[in-house]
Amino acid sequence: MPSICTNCGVPVSGKYCSACGQSVEYHLHSLWDLLGEAAEVLTHADSRLWRTLVPLLIRPGFLTQQFLAGRRASYIPPFRLYLVVSVLFFLVVSLTQTPAAQPAISAQSSASPESSISSPTQVNGKSAADLCESVIGHTLLPGANKLRQPFLSACIKSQADNGRELRENFIRNIGRSMFLFLPLLAAFMKLLYWRPRRSYVTHLVLLLHNHAFVFLLIAIVLAEEHWLHVNTVSSWPALIVDGYIIYYIYRSMRRVYAQGWWRTLIKFVALSAAYLTCAACTILIAGLYSAESL
Repeated sequence: MPSICTNCGVPVSGKYCSACGQSVEYHLHSLWDLLGEAAEVLTHADSRLWRTLVPLLIRPGFLTQQFLAGRRASYIPPFRLYLVVSVLFFLVVSLTQTPAAQPAISAQSSASPESSISSPTQVNGKSAADLCESVIGHTLLPGANKLRQPFLSACIKSQADNGRELRENFIRNIGRSMFLFLPLLAAFMKLLYWRPRRSYVTHLVLLLHNHAFVFLLIAIVLAEEHWLHVNTVSSWPALIVDGYIIYYIYRSMRRVYAQGWWRTLIKFVALSAAYLTCAACTILIAGLYSAESL
């Protein structure tokens, strides 16, 4: 007699249910059973994770080739990989941020405790409201009161907490805006590679892998700087990291699209220009939205 799946009630003839995939021998009667299952899950996840992350870092375009060729079971899917790495990246960015310096209190307010209590946000003799009023008044068009008031309020709040909430909002909104940024960039790549025709998914998968690579590499560099105190920003290692990112993206385009070096170079330059333009607009919009939503 066939076994009955305890999860969905469907008759099972093998070791796994054909309807829901649960094992027929599934049981957790002891602590050792629970630890054994956890070890099995971690072992399988670890092998798949390392089979994905190592090529992601050192083999440009390889994961995209494998995905397009149908060899997908051994690697983490592109969208899931991008989500995991982007979450890791923004987590590392938030953890490695240096605390903002406290604003310089004016001599008058620091001389008397009463004045510092009554106006704790005075900077160079100006209160936070006066300082923000002067800054916002010069940066926005006159008469734009609907835009002016939210940014004035955001400026005052940022002065109060040294921009902590604004930074958190900005990091969160940048992560969200990438879900619009990448599809737009994939549409631009479809225009670049219009002959021979390639599917939109091909460009999107390549962008997901390349961005996952950039996020992972920068997260490693930031973590190394913060916890190992290795300076890679203002020295020659920064040039190596930037050069490797440029080489990686160029090489991935050559491998996936299989075109000559000069055609790939021209399209790489065009893609870089479009990327910088879209990135600048994305950062600007995310910054304005972050300030307006404070």
